[in-house]
Amino acid sequence: MTENFVLATDEVWRLQGGYDFNKYRAAGGDDPECLAFQDMAAQGHYGAGGGTKQGIYVCAPSGKFLAAINSLSPEAVKNMLESGLDAWNKLPEEDRRAKPPSAKPNHRWEWSYPEKGLVLKQTARYLREEASKDQQPDPRFNFDFAWFSPEEAAQLIPDAPSVGQQHQVPGNLYRRLARYNLLDNAHGETGTYHADEVLGKLMVEVLSVEPEAVRIRISGTSTATAGEAEHFGLSPARRIQVDLLGFGEFDPREQKFRSFELVGKGKIYETSTPKPDEKHARMIGWYFALADPDRPVDRIFPTHLRAYDAPWVKKPKITLQDLQSKPSDRKKMNQVK
Repeated sequence: MTENFVLATDEVWRLQGGYDFNKYRAAGGDDPECLAFQDMAAQGHYGAGGGTKQGIYVCAPSGKFLAAINSLSPEAVKNMLESGLDAWNKLPEEDRRAKPPSAKPNHRWEWSYPEKGLVLKQTARYLREEASKDQQPDPRFNFDFAWFSPEEAAQLIPDAPSVGQQHQVPGNLYRRLARYNLLDNAHGETGTYHADEVLGKLMVEVLSVEPEAVRIRISGTSTATAGEAEHFGLSPARRIQVDLLGFGEFDPREQKFRSFELVGKGKIYETSTPKPDEKHARMIGWYFALADPDRPVDRIFPTHLRAYDAPWVKKPKITLQDLQSKPSDRKKMNQVK
């Protein structure tokens, strides 16, 4: 029976059809996987209609609904799974082997994976300056990724590098990290910043130049402050200040990084005032290193890839913004980039 279980991830709002899956379909949303899930989940605990379909579902490979629940109770989930198994056992053999009309997706964010580009795996965790004997370090941590195309990665290196040369990383590449990765995300997903809410830069110093390697030192600062502009979806922390330091080795012949490490140490504030309360600041750290392209788990797309302003990122017919906001809201959002 294990062959019938499939682990999958997706942009949940597109999977659910946003606030109204009928409008999703009318607007051109026709991904077979999304349609199958919407029809199946409509028979579950939340019923038909739009909005969240969060929970645990049991269904046949054809998409036939068997059982579902949304609960934190292990006993309740156990009972639901047993009910789903009982419903499975009662299915005729032909229904167990039935397949959906189509299982081929119309879009996958992983299809934009930048082969030969700079793919960074991010580890975020909360920090403490000092941990007393009765105060253990915060155990929470989280992973994410940052993607840069081969052409973007090459922009981290000066055109004609020489030892001691200083080079400022293009602003759009700095802002990608500041807006979508340097977030209060050690505990889980969080909102992003608008472009005009981040201030800072990344600088590169050339340490050595050889035919097979250009070694660089990376440093910079970043301050992100959530302003009055509306943040769609989850809201980011009010203010985050970050110091960054890292090193990399770029192969000019292969036009790719052979090594890359970047560390960010930040303070999170609950207010956006110019002189925030240091007493109540929370410490957070981020570590970026090269992801392994041969490990499927290291090819998972960045949480906020949908927001990348990059032509090489392939997007679905219906975007997250289309699903979670009204047309008037999207117009306002497009004016703040």
